[in-house]
Amino acid sequence: MKALLTAAVLVALAGCSSNPSKMTDAADRLERSAENLYEEVRRDSDSSDAAREAQRLSEAADEFSEDLEDDRDREQLRERFEVVAKSYHELRDELDGENVDSDEREAFEDVTRAYLDLER
Repeated sequence: MKALLTAAVLVALAGCSSNPSKMTDAADRLERSAENLYEEVRRDSDSSDAAREAQRLSEAADEFSEDLEDDRDREQLRERFEVVAKSYHELRDELDGENVDSDEREAFEDVTRAYLDLER
């Protein structure tokens, strides 16, 4: 799993140097959509595992976006994106094991689209 995450990070960061505005746009979308998902999930239960995972992803996406804005070096971005990727996959696994309503499912689909745009 770690090897897959590292490979995804390297691919994402390779795109960063060739098209930084696309990366920044995707990071901003991920930040917004992760925050929206967190709000949706915690409406049902603020103390659920899914709510905690959604909060972690939201925070990780925010920090990654800030690092992009601050023009951090490639290694720092790689490390930060690894945290985002780990949080995303843990949340996805958590949501797979829960009964998710349509608003939460739609919010997670928005997160997934932004995440995949970063990963490409």
